Amino acid sequence: MKFTDLNAHGGIGANCSLCELGPFKFVIDSGLHPKYAGPDSLPRHEIIERFSLDFIILTHCHLDHLGSLPLLSREQPDAPVILSYASSVLARRMLSNSISVMKRQRSELNIPELPYYGRGDLTSLYDRFKTPPLHTPYRLEKNGEFIEITLHHAGHVAGAVSVNVKYNRKSVFFTGDILFNDQRTLDGANLPKEPVDILVTETTRGATEIPKNQSRESEIVRMLRQMNSTLAKHGSVLVPVFALGRMQEMLAVLDEAFRKKAIPKVPVFCSGLGMDLVNHFHEISKNTNRVRFNRKVLKSIGARPLPKKIEPGRRPPMDGIFLVSSGMMVENTPSYVLASSLLGDAKNSILFVGYCDPSTPGGKLLSAQKDETFEFDAVDVIQKTEAKVCKFDLSGHANRDELLSYAKKISPRSVILHHGDPEAREWFKQNLKDEPFSIYDPEPLKTYEI
Repeated sequence: MKFTDLNAHGGIGANCSLCELGPFKFVIDSGLHPKYAGPDSLPRHEIIERFSLDFIILTHCHLDHLGSLPLLSREQPDAPVILSYASSVLARRMLSNSISVMKRQRSELNIPELPYYGRGDLTSLYDRFKTPPLHTPYRLEKNGEFIEITLHHAGHVAGAVSVNVKYNRKSVFFTGDILFNDQRTLDGANLPKEPVDILVTETTRGATEIPKNQSRESEIVRMLRQMNSTLAKHGSVLVPVFALGRMQEMLAVLDEAFRKKAIPKVPVFCSGLGMDLVNHFHEISKNTNRVRFNRKVLKSIGARPLPKKIEPGRRPPMDGIFLVSSGMMVENTPSYVLASSLLGDAKNSILFVGYCDPSTPGGKLLSAQKDETFEFDAVDVIQKTEAKVCKFDLSGHANRDELLSYAKKISPRSVILHHGDPEAREWFKQNLKDEPFSIYDPEPLKTYEI
């Protein structure tokens, strides 16, 4: 197989992998880099000759995997897009929102070429969607030769899949983003155990050591204790969440906590795309038993829209729990503005429940010291770090030991390290070096023959 990482920045970002297997040429994912805007946010699609792809696979609908797919599909109009049923539902809402965000960025950041695609591009893209059943081979033919693509439930987020590609008795397994443990709203990954020739594995949490006796449930208990402590002082709790997946998971966690009286019933404020996706999760759950979600949870917890008069640096008009995006507290998002309002009061807490890139405002706040000043440059606010700032391990990604165990179990001949920062990949290299397979840590834009 030939493999090229088209994410020019490497690591985690505009995920897009170009692969060649026999006569077949295909791409896995086509995202936008969340830390950049304009051309820097895009994968290097120009490396791919127009009309040259036989198919495109989408592993899931987070925008770092999905956001530039309409651009790629426009240049490859004959290539079907293979994805799960759930992703085919969620992609429509995520991409529609992406157009709105890019239109806003056009004026805010003075990038005239935005948005990169329009509604017509989305309509054409949706016409190319193919949604084979999970765990069932999907066969394509070219010049009398055949390739089989099998999607496997990957956990992580609704619709996420790992992908097994077989050609000429050789198999390549792409983990995509995976989570083996069950979530409140989603079953954990259900992956094949048979050996493969090449494994392309995510490495997101390679630099994160998991303490002994820590589990997802113990982290939820710890988080609820911190919420209790904050609410007992009549403070407010901010939980920055990703709109797709983490928002719905946290709604279910709060509903259970209220019903079991683990925390007092207080107002819960939600906003943005995550609330729109509640209806999509509800519909998906009716068509697959992997997803467990009912929109009645909003009524059960008494979810309310954000108060309109929230001003940066000023206390919100009402106290409560604020469940808002973005998960990394990116500039000018509701979580960023609310953090600027809550950080300066020791009664409040800001609780992170997912991955935070160290260079984002959320990542920087997590590394800030107590009583240190923190600058919210985008809204011209400076606050002292008085509120309790904590991180809880409720990630949608498998931990490094689980990924290492899976790699050994399916005994590939070669492993390609993917979707991870340099220190994360380095951990995997060191811990796989004694195994009887070749290890590749591909440089961006360089083609490897494996």
